[in-house]
This record gives sequence, structure tokens and C-alpha cells, in this order.
Amino acid sequence: MDKLYVEIGARMRALRQALKMTQAQVAEAAGIDFSFYGQIERGANIPSLKTFLAVAQALKAEPADLLPAKKGANRAVFTCAKMIEKIISGLSPQDQKFLFGAVSDLAGRLKK
Repeated sequence: MDKLYVEIGARMRALRQALKMTQAQVAEAAGIDFSFYGQIERGANIPSLKTFLAVAQALKAEPADLLPAKKGANRAVFTCAKMIEKIISGLSPQDQKFLFGAVSDLAGRLKK
């Protein structure tokens, strides 16, 4: 069971970092103490459902985005796409197109 909470915490951390937020900012938005949030990210403490939902909202994520993927599911790709969508949503259409082209080029090179 501990592995589950560590994985959820890692997903929270990855999303928080992608959004360029501090633990304190997420904790404040979720209405919890920042040290408690840090414990959740490390998998050292288990949040209540109410807190888990508040953290998901603070991270601008669906609660399911923070849960581990089922075996055989391609949830990691879906979660990554959702995080990228949140990051680029504030960019102009021209900048989004540029970024998409750069990512496409990079992915093509990595596949070789």
C-alpha cells in the first residue's frame, strides 16, 4: 500500500513542478499546511478524500490524473498530455504551434 501513496505523491510532484508551483503554493490553494503537503508528496502521510480532492483542484487536475495507471493502460501518456495542455494553455496560438512543431521534431529524433 505504501508504494501506492509514493506513486500518487510522485504524480503530484511532477504536476506541481510542471506548473512551476511550490509546495507552499499548492498547500495554500488546497487549504492545508505546507509541511503536510510535503509529506503527502513523499508518500509519508495519507490525505483524506477531501484533502486529495482539494490538492487535485489546486494542481488544476482531475483526481484520476493523480492515481496510478492500471496495468496495460496507457495512462502515463494521457497524464503527460494533460500536463502539457495545462502548461501551454496560456500561450498564444502561434507559440503553441511553434512548441508543437518542436516537440514533434524532438519525438521524431528520439524514435530513431
